[in-house]
Amino acid sequence: MGWCATVARSVARHLAVYSGSRMAEPGAVVLSFDDGPGPSTAELLEVLRAHGVRATFFMLGSNVEGWYARAVRVAEEGHVLGNHGYSHARPGSLDRDAFAREIERTDRLLARVAREAQVPFVSPPPVRLPYGPAAEDERLTVLASLGRAHVHWTACFEDWEDPDPAVLVARMRVHIEEQRALARPAVLDLHDASRTGARRGATVEAVRRLLHDPVMRGLMTSA
Repeated sequence: MGWCATVARSVARHLAVYSGSRMAEPGAVVLSFDDGPGPSTAELLEVLRAHGVRATFFMLGSNVEGWYARAVRVAEEGHVLGNHGYSHARPGSLDRDAFAREIERTDRLLARVAREAQVPFVSPPPVRLPYGPAAEDERLTVLASLGRAHVHWTACFEDWEDPDPAVLVARMRVHIEEQRALARPAVLDLHDASRTGARRGATVEAVRRLLHDPVMRGLMTSA
């Protein structure tokens, strides 16, 4: 069983399928990207712009600081800014106060990005927990105390393992069709960077191939 499947089994009761600030509609497809911005973000933005598709970017505060101009470009091009914590800390590695400070610090960075981009800021921004919620995860309690909730996915694809783009896009298509058959949205969890600044070329190419299909492209939505 892969990491994503393990998380899905342990957190089914926490599943909240949102795109930014609204509920995703049945049959819709939402692209979401974690861990950025980073060295592949600019190329990914070119792909999204070429196909007229918007996405939700759950950003690490540390990478916003390191790749600030790219974070601003994400906002300028109309994508939703999401909070993925500051340091990508593992569940249980921070106490409650430290975790809350990470969320609030990243909120402030995202608000600054939106101001610089001269776009409206969704406050508070959507939050996706690094690694997803674990069983009995105290981070969920902290989010609740802040009036926030974790934004989950319907599928993640472990694209940090740099898979063959053809295999990755095929897996995305299968999941989208499965969700459509059930009249449910598909919220795809992908990655445009990492906490160490890794490139995600396979992800960019898979998204390019997915959006080249007008049927798939027509299903895309964002907040």
